[in-house]
Amino acid sequence: MASGGWQPIVAAENDKEVEDIGKFAVEEHNKEANAGLSFVRVVGGRTQVVAGVNYDLTISARDTAGVTGTYEARVWVKAWENFKKLTSFKRLY
Repeated sequence: MASGGWQPIVAAENDKEVEDIGKFAVEEHNKEANAGLSFVRVVGGRTQVVAGVNYDLTISARDTAGVTGTYEARVWVKAWENFKKLTSFKRLY
């Protein structure tokens, strides 16, 4: 991975680490926004090497009415510090 450039995540739906980061993003959004989304799966994404790794994920999640939507989440991860931070989360459609 080149530092600074975005790289696509290949086969994101099969990568447990990426799925865990997607679940983390939904859980953190729920805490911050007092929302009730349920994680469904990671649809796709990309990574960027910074002081750690930024994960820019497209996530499928279900709301409390059972309606599934698509969301974009960015999570900053520094694995060596056991650090994860949700830096953005928004509904796409």
